[in-house]
Parts: sequence; structure tokens; C-alpha cells
Amino acid sequence: MNGKVLSFYLNHKMFGLDISLVKEISRRVEYSHVPDSDPTIVGLMNLRGQVVTLFDLSQILGISSVKHELNRIEKPSSKNMACIILKAQGNGSNQVGFLIDESGDVLDIQHEWCEKTPANVEEIRSEYINEVVKLHEKLLLILDAEKVFDR
Repeated sequence: MNGKVLSFYLNHKMFGLDISLVKEISRRVEYSHVPDSDPTIVGLMNLRGQVVTLFDLSQILGISSVKHELNRIEKPSSKNMACIILKAQGNGSNQVGFLIDESGDVLDIQHEWCEKTPANVEEIRSEYINEVVKLHEKLLLILDAEKVFDR
């Protein structure tokens, strides 16, 4: 990876996503639960007239997010929630997004900083991680959005 990456946090872990895939970050998240849907689908959100399917990325990656677990138990609200909405791919009009615990910064990543994903990236399902970048005292896990959302 060489270029700009949007960083965000899930369960105190820092993830990154190629900025060219991101449509926007929404800090006002109000969605409707979809009964009997796939457990990785949180619900549907109306974004200026477009329906956005919201995913629970922490569940897809196999990590638990305390904030998301609380929101499953309680009635969904927009308090302290944020999500990243991805651009529609190709001719598709399907909008997807995913909940995050906290948004980070846009980082400029150099190719030489990137390393292949180790076989044991903590408890995270490594098939969804493209590369790992060492940043000072943290690891930035670069997501492979195509694999994550083409399931």
C-alpha cells in the first residue's frame, strides 16, 4: 500500500482503509434493525434518501467491541456511535457501511513501512487484513475491503 489511509478504532485496535474507498464518516448514526437478518448486519440506515446496509465489522473480524455489544442489548441510538460509509463499487447502487468505536486520522503510508500480515494477528481473522504497518507504538492493520464486504 502506498497512499492515504483512513484510520479508525475497534476494540482499542487501530485499523486502516484506503481513503479512495471511503464516501464519508457519519457521526449521527440512526438505523433500523432488520429482523432475522445475518448476524453481521446491524441494520439499515437512511443516508439522504439512500439505503445503507450497516455491518458489524467487529463481528466479521472476530473481535468483540464492547460499545457494539451494548448497542445490541439496548435500543439502538445515535449516542457516541459513528460509522464509515463506503463508495458504491462499479455500477452497483448498494451502499454499505460499518460501525466503528472511534475515527482516527488520515495517514500517509509509504510502501516500505508495510509488512505482510503475520499468521497470528492477535485474535483477528487475518484473511481480512491486507498489510500491517508499524507506527510508533501502535500497529495499523490495513483492511482488505473487497474481501470483507464481498462475503
